[in-house]
Amino acid sequence: MQESCMTDTFRYPRPPRLAVFLVAAHFCLSLGGLLLHLRIHPVVESYFHWWATGAGLINCLLLPLLFLHPRGVGFACVLNVLTVILGTLGMAYFSLHAMTWPASVLTIILHSTLPDIIILLAKLPLGQMILETMRPHGPRPEGQRGCR
Repeated sequence: MQESCMTDTFRYPRPPRLAVFLVAAHFCLSLGGLLLHLRIHPVVESYFHWWATGAGLINCLLLPLLFLHPRGVGFACVLNVLTVILGTLGMAYFSLHAMTWPASVLTIILHSTLPDIIILLAKLPLGQMILETMRPHGPRPEGQRGCR
């Protein structure tokens, strides 16, 4: 039997294997961060903890789907950067708010959220590598117009 041309028109290519592994690494970092946040700051304790829980849920549920879709990978990178910035600012604020002054270098390294922020910042190069893997051709030539 002859297959219809319409089925191949709207089918997206399978994501590269490297992209799948990078998205899995991003998912594991996101899920670990979300579970750690829920353990340290239970949502029922304060309504102020909801924003970070929401960002963690976006990272765990929405971003993997967007990263693996060729048209959604750009938006996923923007959301990834936004959630990393929000998490970094939030953790730095709470760390500075709870820190005992005068602070030493040892206090800043071991008793602040600096290690957590560094782990969160690891999601930025992962997102960039996913983008480069899913869109390896770079920007469009000057003469090409439109959405394709």
